[in-house]
Amino acid sequence: MIKAQNQNDQKLLEGVLEADNQSVRKIYDDILPAVIRWIKENNGTESDARDIFQEAIIALFRKIEEGNFTLTCTLKSFIRIMCRNLWLTRIRNNKKFVGTELDDVEQVSLEKDMIERLEQSEKQQVFFKHFDALGDNCRKIMQWFFDKIPLKKIAEKLDTSESYIKKRKFICKERLVKAIQADAKFNELKN
Repeated sequence: MIKAQNQNDQKLLEGVLEADNQSVRKIYDDILPAVIRWIKENNGTESDARDIFQEAIIALFRKIEEGNFTLTCTLKSFIRIMCRNLWLTRIRNNKKFVGTELDDVEQVSLEKDMIERLEQSEKQQVFFKHFDALGDNCRKIMQWFFDKIPLKKIAEKLDTSESYIKKRKFICKERLVKAIQADAKFNELKN
């Protein structure tokens, strides 16, 4: 059984399970460009990005095929997180073998700046994973808050009072912070 938060993702996941070319093509068209851009920004090539994306799609298909797959964030976020994790794993594995001397092979080294960017990216992944898991209303309020939209305007958009928005923002923020702090990956990155 496949469950997704929104109907479009639900249809796409069902299409992937049925090997529907249109569904797979839509996923590629909607998500692959962002993955290519991110991997290129992190010392990869377009070819690397396509390989990583293909691995993520295969992993997604296997998860769906196992049954009882529940998507707790958007499909776009899920695939992008999978791609980032696969890329970071590949970089870490390459980093482990940097000291190995091989004739006629150029050594790969990670610059300090790139390592910092990768760590920042991992922190962002943890944040977005938990941000995407918030309810629609919480996500909207928090996104508007991050965009520095005044609470009064947010209240007008949602046709409610400013005091309610203050309370909701506080509750949503607390929920997000607790979820992030409980995440094992966050604790690993913190140390």
